[in-house]
Amino acid sequence: MQHLSKTNIALTILLAFLIGSLFGLSVNLGWGLPLGTTLTLVVAVLGFGVAFYQSYATRKHNRLLVKPHLTINHNFSSTELEGFYTLSIKVKNSGLGPALLENFSIAIGEGGSVQRGALLETIQKHARVQLKAEGNTRCGANFLKKGDALDKGEEKLLILIRFRGPSITEARKLAKLYLSTVAIKIEYKCHYGHNFNSEKLARQKKQPKSDLHTIAPPDPKAI
Repeated sequence: MQHLSKTNIALTILLAFLIGSLFGLSVNLGWGLPLGTTLTLVVAVLGFGVAFYQSYATRKHNRLLVKPHLTINHNFSSTELEGFYTLSIKVKNSGLGPALLENFSIAIGEGGSVQRGALLETIQKHARVQLKAEGNTRCGANFLKKGDALDKGEEKLLILIRFRGPSITEARKLAKLYLSTVAIKIEYKCHYGHNFNSEKLARQKKQPKSDLHTIAPPDPKAI
């Protein structure tokens, strides 16, 4: 709304300048334009201003109608499959128009970006260790690629892990820890070619807490 207000002000100033110029030129240069002709020119200038603003507003409205907005969401459930906990990460287009995918990258743990063919294996290995599942896992993965598109309201699964484990409280903690090691970045654009991106960042490693019962020796260089 603030941007539109500035546009309105600018158009108003422009129209006032043009109208004032018409009257000024008519008087100072001795054009002697009849009142009817002057009013016709004024109406023409006003019409130009209205048409210009209408064109601008229509284009802005059309761009908003096709603007996508991808969100990366996760979910933990203990009821989807009996005997298993379910952890999933999905991407959803919550915008008004389709999202045209340009680039997709995913990193799990400390191994850096995972290649397309190695995603499922990486998820399985990491899940067994991080979720303490000891091999009792069922995993699925979807690696997005350039050229894919997510329509308005469409949702795609990126990672699915079903695992057996300890109590639900402990399983939630393990799932939260696993999610903190996953980093995802999706670059996409709308039909007008405007670029956007959506990210899920991995949690930075926490610095180890100092032991309050241990007094560090003084640094010789600081003395």
